[in-house]
Amino acid sequence: MDEPRDFVSGLVIGAIVGVAVGLLFAPEAGRETRERLRRQTEDWRERAREQADRVAERVRTAAGDVADRIREQADDVATRARGAAESAVQRGRSIMEDKSGRLRRAYEDGRESIAGRFEEHSDPADTSER
Repeated sequence: MDEPRDFVSGLVIGAIVGVAVGLLFAPEAGRETRERLRRQTEDWRERAREQADRVAERVRTAAGDVADRIREQADDVATRARGAAESAVQRGRSIMEDKSGRLRRAYEDGRESIAGRFEEHSDPADTSER
């Protein structure tokens, strides 16, 4: 992409130098030649300013497009990360509830087992020990 731009730049610079040399060696009076060079220089300066403004506008547009794409991609990544985090939290809750339920059941089973053994050792019908 730089090669065509370099070629065009070289072509423009070569044309400017060629015109300037041609004007300097033209068969006119010095004052007329200087006046024509001044007008031509002002014209080229204006054209260069316009070209610079066009290039600057294209650069601003391209930069805005890139910024928009980056913003969209960042939003997409954030959305995916949020979804993954919510999924991980949900899996964690599910595992916690499962383990908590198992622990509760084990506690209840142990409590019932202890209560059953306690009842075996203390038979209320057996009053001989009292």
